[in-house]
Amino acid sequence: MRIAFVIHNQEGTGPYFKVLEQCAAIVAQGHQVTLICTSRRRRLQSQHSVKNGVVVYEAPDLLWGELRQGVDLWNALRRVVHASSQRFDLVHAIDCRPNVILTALHIKYWQRIPLVISWWDLFGGKGIARERSGALYAATVGRVETFFEEYFRKYADAATTITSYLAERLASMNYPREQIMVQHVGTDTSIEYPSKDEARSALGLESDIPTFCFMGTIYKSDLAVLLDALDVLKNQTQYRIFWIGNHHIDDAVCNKYNILPTGYVSTDDMKRYLSAADVCLLPMRVNLSNRARWHSKVSDYFNASRPVVSTPVSDFPSIFANNDVGWMSESDDPASFAASLLQAIHERDEWERKGHNARRYVSSSLDVGVLAGELLDFYGRLLPQAKQEALAS
Repeated sequence: MRIAFVIHNQEGTGPYFKVLEQCAAIVAQGHQVTLICTSRRRRLQSQHSVKNGVVVYEAPDLLWGELRQGVDLWNALRRVVHASSQRFDLVHAIDCRPNVILTALHIKYWQRIPLVISWWDLFGGKGIARERSGALYAATVGRVETFFEEYFRKYADAATTITSYLAERLASMNYPREQIMVQHVGTDTSIEYPSKDEARSALGLESDIPTFCFMGTIYKSDLAVLLDALDVLKNQTQYRIFWIGNHHIDDAVCNKYNILPTGYVSTDDMKRYLSAADVCLLPMRVNLSNRARWHSKVSDYFNASRPVVSTPVSDFPSIFANNDVGWMSESDDPASFAASLLQAIHERDEWERKGHNARRYVSSSLDVGVLAGELLDFYGRLLPQAKQEALAS
């Protein structure tokens, strides 16, 4: 089967790598996949490459910085022209940004093939648009994002959503519930991580202070939950926090709360820092945006066999309750999150067991190969009988 994946993200970004990882898992099961994305720097010329067996087409974009977010019509035109010269059996769009949905609809109707649309983030309304850019943006440009986010979903022959919340939201828009599949973003569970002792030795860490870890960027409202909780924690116990990746936190704040930023690190060092930690963190405000999102860093936390302290967002309440993979606060109140942090510190004899549970859960439910198989079964329902039989074989 020949599948086109269409995303608005730029090559080299976190979401791009997650989709590429999923595409490669589909290729590993005997199919051809083309990933259509945005070039990180090119404005006039496109670029082609093959990565992990996936054909990657990077469309040029005339915009720059934060504006390079899937709204440039030149980008969309180049995607459409490229797609017109290709042949696919199915097209899968991730969200409905203009350069994604215009390309996906062109492929669907020009080639008369099924279209699957995934809902990965709640951009409009009180979603990420408001969180990322403020109330004024949400009330103006955010309304346009809401239109694109919702209006075109009715053209999908089937849909996947990244959380149960978005599945319910889509069903409330009169989309057939039987055509919706909830599928979280997974990770490659064949990746090997060093032991805690090996990682700490490589990083030169000798003390046995309880060590938390957070990876990636964070919104201001979520950071406030963490820092307010640490105001409670730092007066009661010792701890340290590895912060993997680039961030925008002042040095004075890092010093005050014993946050040790790593900056950008290699993949090997990222694995070392995760393995050197005792427990990982997901301090998220319980708002509409976080209820709708799947915070994909959790897949990496679990993959490194690390238990997690989280607030009750996304589908985590049911996952934590059913799999015993960490500690969940009762609410996003900083005092509640601080209590869960303290519980995690005091229950150090539970770190290994809960970490083992986390690894078992990610292997059974979030491995990219497992998810690829689920997707292929889902696709099979949309294809003509002859192609269903070929897919099954």
